Order: sequence, then structure tokens, then C-alpha cells
Amino acid sequence: MSLMITPYNNNRQYKPSFKGPEQVAKAASEGSKLFAPLEKAYDGFTDKVAEHVTSRFVNWKPLNWLADKLKNTDNLFQHCMTVGSVVTSGLYMQRTLANKDLDKDRRNTLAVNQGLTLVVSTAGAYALDKYIKGWWDNVTARFAGHLLNDKDFYEKFKKEKADVIRVNKDLKNSNAELKSMPKVDKLVKKHSYYKSLSSKDADILLKKVKGMSPLRTMIVFGFVYRYFVPVAVTKPANKLCDMYLKKKQQKTENSQKA
Repeated sequence: MSLMITPYNNNRQYKPSFKGPEQVAKAASEGSKLFAPLEKAYDGFTDKVAEHVTSRFVNWKPLNWLADKLKNTDNLFQHCMTVGSVVTSGLYMQRTLANKDLDKDRRNTLAVNQGLTLVVSTAGAYALDKYIKGWWDNVTARFAGHLLNDKDFYEKFKKEKADVIRVNKDLKNSNAELKSMPKVDKLVKKHSYYKSLSSKDADILLKKVKGMSPLRTMIVFGFVYRYFVPVAVTKPANKLCDMYLKKKQQKTENSQKA
């Protein structure tokens, strides 16, 4: 069997396999023309929602009153998640009470259970968030030390924290004002590495550190509302509801027989 080898031709023109900037821009332009009607319809829909729904909700007097009360709080993220949960649970309760497929006793009992579940889960979320705050501050200090390239930052934070706890323990029985616990973001601002950064880079670093606090709340509230409530609260509450209705039905039947 003979093997034929084709000689390499230096004059042959090869077309590059990659697309240049002009080709990419042309493809992007064609793609945006294709989706233009959908984008226009989507923009129109969101504008209508903003005009007829969102604007009314934002301008609602009770919401403005609540926003004014919470504007200076340190737990704004917690309160916003709670407000969202209250609205969602309130809608569930309203739908339960309006459900004509259920008898009145079951509707009322289920609505009460939903309300109690909201109260228990919200109280549990706030308690858990507060309970792990000290531990999470240590995690935040470790993270800040990594961003600052300072291996000793975490140890310095722990030492300052321990000093404040010791001083407050001595002041506890006196009328003197207790010292506030050190905040990681304030210690970051005092750090030499932070001061050496440009305004933009320093702002980005500080936002990362401050973002650890809402991240903690997001994890805690998400765990409580999405896992703890469905698994540990809702099912037992529904069983208690069924037990109550069964006993009430038996009591009614016994009274009718008598």
C-alpha cells in the first residue's frame, strides 16, 4: 500500500477559527435585534408593575411609618426579612380562611397554627442570630485579616474583645457605662494596609467586611424559615390541629348521642 503525502503549500491561505471583535459585535447586534421585541415587552410589563403595584406599596403610609422607625437600626436586614415573612404568612392565612373547601373549624385552626408558626419561627430566628453573633464576629475578623494580609489581625481582635469583656465584668456591679464591643469594620479602618489603598479599593474591601453581617442573618433566617419551620414546626402543628379537630368531633358526636 502506497502512502501519498501532500506537500505543504506556503501560499495557501488559512482562515482563522476564532472570531474577531467585528464578528463578535455583529453577532451581538443580530442577537439583540432578535430579542428586541421580548425586551420591549418585558420593559413594558415591569413599568406597569412599578406604576400600578410597586409605587402604591412604597407610598403606603404604614410602610413609610415602619421605614422611618427602622432607618437608624443596626438590624435593618433582619427586620426586612421579618416583614417579608409576615406578609407571606399573612397571605397564607388569608387564603386558608377564605378556603370554602374546608369546614370553619379546620380553617380557623389552620390559620391559628400558621400564625403561631410565624411567631415561633421569627422569635427563634432572632434568638439564633443573636446567639451566634459573637462567634460570627470571630469569623468576620478572620476574613478581614485575610483581606488585609495580616495573620495577626484575628488574634488582636480576640485580645481586644477579651479585654472589653473583662472590663465590663468589673463594671457590671457599678453605675458606670459599659464599654462597647469592638467592631471589625472599625478596626479595619485603622489598619495601615487599609489606609494605603486607593479610595475605590478601600471601599470595596470595607463592603466585603460589612457584608458578613447580613450574610449571617441571611443564613440564619433562611435556615429557620426554609428548613426548621417545615421540618420541626409545621408538621407537629398540623398533627396537633388534627388531634384537636378529632377530639372536638368526638365530643360533638357524644353530645348528640346523649
